[in-house]
Amino acid sequence: MTLSQEDGRLYYKIWFPLLDFVNKRYRINSRMKNMVTAKGMDPAEVKEVANKLWSDVTIIDDYLKENEDFPEEHKEIIRSWKRRVQGEFLAERHLKKGTIFISLENEEVYQVSGIISSWEEMFFGEPMPLMLEATFMPFKDVIISDGLVIPYNILVGGGIKRMMKDVYMDAKKNGRIHRTL
Repeated sequence: MTLSQEDGRLYYKIWFPLLDFVNKRYRINSRMKNMVTAKGMDPAEVKEVANKLWSDVTIIDDYLKENEDFPEEHKEIIRSWKRRVQGEFLAERHLKKGTIFISLENEEVYQVSGIISSWEEMFFGEPMPLMLEATFMPFKDVIISDGLVIPYNILVGGGIKRMMKDVYMDAKKNGRIHRTL
């Protein structure tokens, strides 16, 4: 599952200006002048900027103070990003309504939508389950990632596959799959 085209555009419309704000305020990368209009950005450089934001989400408050004229819907979405979840996850399976991720830290289970492309399309051909580092964030009534995902080149053995399948099945049975944050 992915966001609608309209919501995908909205996400990037409000995400890149926030990253620009962080980059300029904290002088993280002088080569990245304007992420809103830039093409072909290096994801590793963008991740540096996002890491600064995620290390201190009070930056979001500063950004919103400087942009009080934003539509309330945009401000609400941006504020919600303070509830992001970061860490290492195992992409356990793809479903029609999103991909199931299990936190390797606490075995919390998340159903995460793609932004423009589904997770299945993004990792086509990669053996499942797939281990990766990601930041998940709310967007309206679903969970998405910030788009800066780092997959690990690790093959997961049968024992861990079975264990993670059991974690998913238990969460499903007990209504403990996070679909929003």
